[in-house]
Amino acid sequence: MQYKFYNLVFVFLLLTIASCNYFRSDVYNIVKHSYDNGIDTIDFREALGFDWDTMYWFPSNISLEEINSIININMYWQDVGDRIIFVKGNQIVYYKEFFPYHETPLKRICFNPNSKHVIYKEDASFLIEKHGNKLFVLSKIQKI
Repeated sequence: MQYKFYNLVFVFLLLTIASCNYFRSDVYNIVKHSYDNGIDTIDFREALGFDWDTMYWFPSNISLEEINSIININMYWQDVGDRIIFVKGNQIVYYKEFFPYHETPLKRICFNPNSKHVIYKEDASFLIEKHGNKLFVLSKIQKI
């Protein structure tokens, strides 16, 4: 009986830790959480729960071949939607694809202007604008 209790507590703790790490590494949730707490800027150097050195943003009109040539890492990507990719060295440490759904609004972020971007960690600050219910548009904050 005592072992079942400890096993249950252990599983609960693992699920709690796993859910916290997911939140800290999901870019949409991080941006939404910042905005919902009255913060209209985000600095990805400090906000993410993983280490990275280069961030890439590709809108859906960028070909898969071009993505692979820019990040210099061959990976299979689905051929729809926008994507954000974080790289550390020569490895992808995080990516998320935002698929277009015309029937229901999609929880997503995008970048203004909506063209490809290569952002380095030391220059990763953005202004957050909310559009509608579930869209956050990030605009680069220029260093002075």
